[in-house]
Amino acid sequence: MQIPGREREYRNIYLFLSLIFALSLVSCAASKTYWLNLRADSTVQKSPTTKLTIGVVPFQDNRPPSARIGQRVLSNGKEEPIRLKSSFPTQDITSIFLQLLKARNIHAVELTGWEAAPGNLKDLPEEVDIAIAVYVDALEVKASSYTFKTEIRYLVKLSAKVGFKAQGKVSTKTVEGRPEESVMRFKREEVEKTLNEALTSALGRLIDAAISSAG
Repeated sequence: MQIPGREREYRNIYLFLSLIFALSLVSCAASKTYWLNLRADSTVQKSPTTKLTIGVVPFQDNRPPSARIGQRVLSNGKEEPIRLKSSFPTQDITSIFLQLLKARNIHAVELTGWEAAPGNLKDLPEEVDIAIAVYVDALEVKASSYTFKTEIRYLVKLSAKVGFKAQGKVSTKTVEGRPEESVMRFKREEVEKTLNEALTSALGRLIDAAISSAG
C-alpha cells in the first residue's frame, strides 16, 4: 500500500518532531542538577560559652576542587549530580562558624593567617586566647532512589588545629557526622536542610572541644 505524498510528508514531520521531543527529554533528564546552599541551621546551640577570645583562621578545603558533593542515583542507574551553589564554600562555612560563636556570646577575632605550631602562638594578637584553624575533609551527599523510597547518606568531616596560648600547645580535633534517612520522595530543600544540620552540629562540637580543652 502506497502512502500519498502529502500524507508521507506529514508523517515524516511527525516522526521528526517526535524524535526532537524525545531527545529533549533525554537531554533534560541528563542535565538535571541539584544545587545546595550552605547556611547555619535554624536551631543554633547557645551553650556552653566562655570568656576567652577565639581567633578564627579562614577555613581550608582538603577536598578535591569541585562543586560536586555527591549524586542521586535513579532506579534506572542514571546519576543526577548534587552540587554546592557557592563558588567559595569554605568562606560560607567560616561565616557559619563565626555565627555560632556569636550565638554563644563568644568574642571572636578573624585572623588573616596563623601557622598552627606551638612556636607561633606568641605571634597571635594579644587579645586572642585560643586560635583555631579548621579544615574541611569531607562534605558528601549520596542518594539512591527506588520506586517508593529514597535512601540518603550524608558525610561531614572536619579537622582542626587548636592553639591554646596560655598552655603553649596546639592540639588536633576531628569531628564528623554521618546522618542517614529513608524518605518517600527526594526533595532538594530537605536534603539541604539535613546537610546544614549535620554541618552546624559538627562545627558546634569543634567549639565544645576547644572550650573544654582550654581548662
